[in-house]
Amino acid sequence: MSQDLINRYQKSFGIQFQKAETEAKYRDMQEQLGRSSSLIASGALFFLCLAFAYLEFRAFGHDVQLPMYGYLLAAILALANLLLSRFSVELHYPKIRLVGNGLLAMGIVIVAVFTQKYSAYHALEFVLFIIWLGSLKLLRMVITLSLNALMVLLFIGAMFATDVSGFWISLVSVLLLAAVFLGAYVGYLAERNRRMLFLQTELNKSMTNRQELWAFTLIDLDMALSGILDFKELIALLKKHLEPVIEFDSYILTSLEGQGPKPVADKIEGELFEDDDKTFWSEDLLGKLTQTRQATTSAEHETVKGFLGMEKQRFISYRLDVPVFNDSRLLGVISLRRESEPFDELDTIASVSIAAQAMLIFKRSTRNSAMVVGRMAPEPAIRPKKADPVIRPESPDPVISPRQEEEKTITSTITAASSESKDMEMTDHSFIDSDQTLVPKEVVQEIKQQEESAKRTITLMSRENADKIAVDRYRTAAVEGEPLSVLIIEVDGLSKLREEDGDQVAYKVFAAIVKYIFSKVDKEKDILGRYGQNGLSVLLPRVDMNAAEKFAESLREYVADAHYKTAYGEKKATLSIGLAAITDDTGDYPSMVKRADMALFVAKKNGRNCVKVRL
Repeated sequence: MSQDLINRYQKSFGIQFQKAETEAKYRDMQEQLGRSSSLIASGALFFLCLAFAYLEFRAFGHDVQLPMYGYLLAAILALANLLLSRFSVELHYPKIRLVGNGLLAMGIVIVAVFTQKYSAYHALEFVLFIIWLGSLKLLRMVITLSLNALMVLLFIGAMFATDVSGFWISLVSVLLLAAVFLGAYVGYLAERNRRMLFLQTELNKSMTNRQELWAFTLIDLDMALSGILDFKELIALLKKHLEPVIEFDSYILTSLEGQGPKPVADKIEGELFEDDDKTFWSEDLLGKLTQTRQATTSAEHETVKGFLGMEKQRFISYRLDVPVFNDSRLLGVISLRRESEPFDELDTIASVSIAAQAMLIFKRSTRNSAMVVGRMAPEPAIRPKKADPVIRPESPDPVISPRQEEEKTITSTITAASSESKDMEMTDHSFIDSDQTLVPKEVVQEIKQQEESAKRTITLMSRENADKIAVDRYRTAAVEGEPLSVLIIEVDGLSKLREEDGDQVAYKVFAAIVKYIFSKVDKEKDILGRYGQNGLSVLLPRVDMNAAEKFAESLREYVADAHYKTAYGEKKATLSIGLAAITDDTGDYPSMVKRADMALFVAKKNGRNCVKVRL
């Protein structure tokens, strides 16, 4: 849904939408709004019939009672319809009941013409009924126009039957036909306004949903792209993260590195680009992208032969070109195409922001990789002149960087000291360089025992491995009808700590929090996994939503009150937690995680340091 669709509908004179999907959605909405429409229409008909019954009584008294009682009957039926629409849980045939009630009232006017001979107020009554029928929301304009025309013919026929003069018949015919067209015009305007309101509402919903997806995508980028060091791999993954936010039919991407002024495509998908034999990115387009640093939109046409061999332009698709920059260098381009509607402003802004965020992550990964390589350079061991008997391990433990962990999707282990201090400080023994440690044999053995014990104690899995186990637990819970909950936890302010005080301080705080959370879960069945750079997930089998919310709140309260000792003094942190549980409508495990992720997003939008549940 875009503003272009609204603009096109405003310029057209038709009532129905061109897209069958949009038309069906509108009619479903009208069916749902049938209750309020029936209330208003039934109320208006009730008062009209009651007023006309009173006029019949004042004009003819007890001389001709049939029209008066007929109006009273129509008023009672309108009141019954009103009460049914107000208090009934399900509406049964609302259109038939309402239209039947209105046609009965119009038929009574025709009966009054037969029994009392034509009078001027009969025409006025009939005109009001025509306008009432024409303005009904429940009926399409064509139907109301046909019904009004049929009833007008019956009314004029009744005038012929009662020997009304030709002058009055002609005059009343013109009046009633004018009323029919007036009713049709009122119905047309009302229907157009309702449809415009529907389009605007759908556009607002679409914009809100796309903005939420945009925000979630920026969050997911940090999880999916961290550690990627190959630019071509990055730009290919970037396309996948544009899909939830921007609708497109085909795409093509290129990495400009090492290519000339006419770059070739690295990857093409979709018919809209596969059939294109032209240069995908002209010098003018690349120059414009470099100068503006913004995404560009265009409409693609081709020249075809038309009537009598005359050439004409045939529309192909709409196109969006998204530049990927590293500082001031244009490194790549992603081009998207679709046939349905033009790319709007949100598409251009979101695409550029996603590309910029991806490059920030890419730069951080390459910088961290360079730092890890520098740390891995061996240093000479310090040998004392008089050494006590020592034991030296046969081979040093390998230093495993966070990047290597993500590539191999292995379990990342956070180890803890055997005694727990009040500030929950954790020591990571996996970074000990054995070549630089000259200690007695007994001490080395004790350290190894503590390390092995700690590794068995706290195991924080990679997201991929945690998801594999979680999917199996989810299927078991779904089959056996057991409760299952998942927490997505993010440590607030960890990125700021990392920037201001360094990775070691951020690691100390994160490890201490993980250590505390691990001490509170069931080691036999609960699953802890990494979730992004600053968070983790906790799968809680056989725990319902209420119990999981209480558990999450207890974690949040404890961490909010705790202090963490580091080399730069005491630090504080808080937790933002998103929670979701298995339900009949969940669908699958990824859907449940997505709801928990959305709850986490709401928690962060609400100031952080809180727990939010997504039903």
